[in-house]
Amino acid sequence: MHKNLKITKTEFFKSQTLKNAVGPAAEALAKIDVASLDLNKTDAKTVVAAAEILRKIDSSAQVVIDQANEQYVNRDQNLINAASNRLFRIDADIQAAQAHQRRAEQAHLEKTTELKRQGFSAVEIAAMLDAPEPAIEAYQQQIADLSAEKLKIEAFLDDSPRYEADLLVGTTIEIVADLPAEAA
Repeated sequence: MHKNLKITKTEFFKSQTLKNAVGPAAEALAKIDVASLDLNKTDAKTVVAAAEILRKIDSSAQVVIDQANEQYVNRDQNLINAASNRLFRIDADIQAAQAHQRRAEQAHLEKTTELKRQGFSAVEIAAMLDAPEPAIEAYQQQIADLSAEKLKIEAFLDDSPRYEADLLVGTTIEIVADLPAEAA
């Protein structure tokens, strides 16, 4: 497996499952003394070939597991911490935007109600008050943007052992790109 190829969580778990299933079978077949069995040449070759195939599968799975573990050990802990911290703050930001939206709606309703109570018509009230829709729509957009950012951060944090930084594009988390050796 190429060292620059990143292992996904799915590939890691698949290799773990494969190794857990094939590893013991490969070990068991390797322990068989084919010469002591009363097998014809074809059957003896089949047992040896099966042991070799299982050993190769086990070895390939181990390579994936080792590379995934290496990726995990070498993960960008600062970026992961920044993503975790942002994830914890983002819900508060969403709640604050929702509260601002409710206050804008409530303030407009209260002003409209008060002006109606004072005898102003709907046309007069509309001329006196700014429409609340632009502010409300801005808060709705802010909530949608924060929710989308939250999904991206969750996808990044769930991307173990890769932790692909590209998943954070479009978030407020600053990603410091690795500079080529000659630029550093």
